[in-house]
Amino acid sequence: MPTPVSSFAFDESASLEDNLARFAAHLTQADAALGPELAKHFAAMAADTHDEEAVRDLLAATSPSPPSSAVAAPGPAATPQPAPTPPAAGPSPPAPNPITGWLLEGISIEGFRGVNNEGKPLDLKFHPNKVNSVAAVNGVGKSSVHDAVRYAITGRLPWLEDLPAAEREGDYYLNRFHSGRKATIKLRLVAEPTGAKCEITVVRDDQGVRTVSAPAPWDANAILAGLDREFVFLDGPTFRRFIADKPLERGRTFAGLLGLSAYSALRQALAGLAHAKAFNNHFEVTARTQALARERKAAADANAALATDFELHVGASLQGLGDAQAQERCLDALAQIAPLKGLCEAKTFGEVDIEGCIEAIKAAEGGPKRERLSACLRERAELGKLNLEAPSTERAKQLVSRAAERDEALAKTAGDLMLQLFQTGAKVVQDPDWTDPKICPLCDSSAPHDLRHHLAAKLAEFSLLDQAAEACGVEWGEAGWAELTALEAELQAAPEARLIGALHPRAEAGAITREEAQQLVDWLQALREQARSREEALATEQTQLEKELPQSSVEVTKKIETARRLQDNWRKLAAAQAEVSRLLEQEGRVTRVKTFLDFASQTFGVAESNLSKARLAAVEPVFKDYYKRMWFLGVEPAVAKRASSEDLQIRLADFHGQSNVSPQAVLSESFRNAFSISLYLAAASLFGGLPKFIILDDVTSSFDAGHQNYLVELIRTSYARPGNPCGPQVIMLSHDTMLEKLFNKHCNLGGWWHQRLEGTPKFAVLPQAGAVNKVREGTISMLQAGQVDNAKEGLRQYLEYRLSDLISRLRIPVPVDVAFNDNKQLAGEFLKALEAAVKLHQAAGILVLEPAQVAGLNANFFTITSNFLSHWGTGQTLTFTGASLLGVIQAIDDYCECFTWEPTPGAPRVYYRSLQQR
Repeated sequence: MPTPVSSFAFDESASLEDNLARFAAHLTQADAALGPELAKHFAAMAADTHDEEAVRDLLAATSPSPPSSAVAAPGPAATPQPAPTPPAAGPSPPAPNPITGWLLEGISIEGFRGVNNEGKPLDLKFHPNKVNSVAAVNGVGKSSVHDAVRYAITGRLPWLEDLPAAEREGDYYLNRFHSGRKATIKLRLVAEPTGAKCEITVVRDDQGVRTVSAPAPWDANAILAGLDREFVFLDGPTFRRFIADKPLERGRTFAGLLGLSAYSALRQALAGLAHAKAFNNHFEVTARTQALARERKAAADANAALATDFELHVGASLQGLGDAQAQERCLDALAQIAPLKGLCEAKTFGEVDIEGCIEAIKAAEGGPKRERLSACLRERAELGKLNLEAPSTERAKQLVSRAAERDEALAKTAGDLMLQLFQTGAKVVQDPDWTDPKICPLCDSSAPHDLRHHLAAKLAEFSLLDQAAEACGVEWGEAGWAELTALEAELQAAPEARLIGALHPRAEAGAITREEAQQLVDWLQALREQARSREEALATEQTQLEKELPQSSVEVTKKIETARRLQDNWRKLAAAQAEVSRLLEQEGRVTRVKTFLDFASQTFGVAESNLSKARLAAVEPVFKDYYKRMWFLGVEPAVAKRASSEDLQIRLADFHGQSNVSPQAVLSESFRNAFSISLYLAAASLFGGLPKFIILDDVTSSFDAGHQNYLVELIRTSYARPGNPCGPQVIMLSHDTMLEKLFNKHCNLGGWWHQRLEGTPKFAVLPQAGAVNKVREGTISMLQAGQVDNAKEGLRQYLEYRLSDLISRLRIPVPVDVAFNDNKQLAGEFLKALEAAVKLHQAAGILVLEPAQVAGLNANFFTITSNFLSHWGTGQTLTFTGASLLGVIQAIDDYCECFTWEPTPGAPRVYYRSLQQR
């Protein structure tokens, strides 16, 4: 009796390695041979690098020969016995302080994606115990930072590798302007709780070769493997896709968030190994069943022929005699014929040379008539044997019935494309989110019946087709149609006239039609008529020869030909019995492997599902709390997993008084995304594993300003460090100018660290500290070299930064839409806001600027707008010249200088506090 699959459970607090060791022990108790062999492949199966067919073959080779009785299922597992305790060997040294996690202290990037920085890597520092944010306008390189960390840890960028092959996605890992054609990424990590630091260097060359290194004693690959978790990298498309995914894909993604990705991969691998159709195809189960039926029939036919010929040869019944005893009596009967006695001495019956016996009789009695009589007897016996092996008239009709059943099953199906359509449709209508089972997912029309039952019936028809084809093939083998090819060849000299030989391959596969089966039945009748006519002619010739030859010669000839048949049939019987034994042994091995794999797959699936449900139960209250704090009252989200299933169902337990509502159907995009991100953050906070940091890339892009603030406040106050000392380190990447103002505000509170990126993919990406000056210097250098087209983007960034800095320092009010504007008109909007503020204070008589400064503002304003902004805003770049843009840079500096004053003569100039106060 098999072990109940529910008797095994994973330990929720144990590591993956420990749980797999317990599972391996459980399998070993169920099957001592197959359990250890399957356990050898767990690591490859978890990484999805195993060879499914090779694993099946190894299990079959390991499976011991089954006993003569039926192969039993894995027996009940015994209670595991503890290993004996080794003798004490003195006090053990204290164990080293284990590393419980890694924080990201910084990253260095050169030559990767949008970060050129040739010779001067982009170096970003992160505070492990603060919320970290990085802001940049689109196109500067912010997402390249996110991609660099992902590539360093995982070794690939899925979105890039999913591009069509014609787009040569591999060419885009490296920065296209870096002359070294090499990308270098360095991760600076800090271990918890030891505080030990490790720098891992990842290099990719122009051939796509990736190398990883770290100083001793660190194992860089092991550390990166421990950091490779689904929740570490969260961007907008990821969580938007999560809620739109089908329950199965969503459940597998969520398994990674719960730290169960390896369990999920193993579950899929075990299910693949045990998949009935793939398993049967791999081991050719149908072909073996047909071969077994043929060999059993061959053994039965040989036994029947032996019984008949034994009685003719010996004059007694074969019943009750063993093979050795029966053959001894046959030898004795043959040796009683005087001319043959010498040929039988010191030999077994099977060793007697029948052709030598015939020659001996010819020598003793002579004459061609005697030889022809022997040939007639032999040919008649062969024809009789072939007719004996052929299916009877009644049995032949069964082939027509089986072929008709297959035709009927085939008529109800419509080919492989329809099979795929029915399979996909069944998945759709069985999804809990598909609320109306009568709505067709293809045309949205209402069907008069339940589509779930209808599609199930259609799929059942395909299964019936497979079963009918298999039954037809088995009937062909069991009835002995294949053996008729010899009779057909004997009677039909021309190969093209042999119908049985022509249809044999398709008939063996169960693919013949009813009409073809009927043709075979009719042809069999015709063959039998030909065989009867041939046999009658031979019988007439034999009778005539027997009249012409002495009676003793006739009887001797009959005895020798009977002995020939006995020898042949005993050889055939031995061969058939040996093949039956071999096939049964193989069947026993394969059946044992299939039973074991079913047991392993079901046991693991139940245990993984229960572990996932337990972790989901821990996540759900945190998830609901996060969602409630970020969004609105009246809506309560819920998640659930089906028993023994990987599917993850998402619902709204409460939607303004209604229950069990689909979030995809009733929630707006922002609130759907809130559902996903709340679930992601809750799972990551509880089951993070070794990575103690999360990188959020543009996760707020679909949220309105108010809810962006709610999300940031949740992260700042409750989720991330330092608001939650046990929480993860959060690194936020954003291009949102409104959020950047919020980041800058939080920086003043001490628990936040903010950086801004400036630059271009062609030039360099630099952090804000000193970045604006480096952008200025680089732009001037390119203008002096005549590289006007390359320099104009740097000039725009320099202008926007200086004007934005002025507005912040002088507290100039700007319209709300300017805060969200990052297009070509942004600098112009800043200049308008500054100009309006100056005019307003001047009209009120409270402007702190001196008349010369006001005049300087107007002059420099004209230079900036006429020589740069008027052309940039309209996209007219052909009028730019190096000299004019160098003048624009000077005008920007002079414009900003107009808002400064000297506290004391000779002291460095400082900005006014506002337009009305020094």
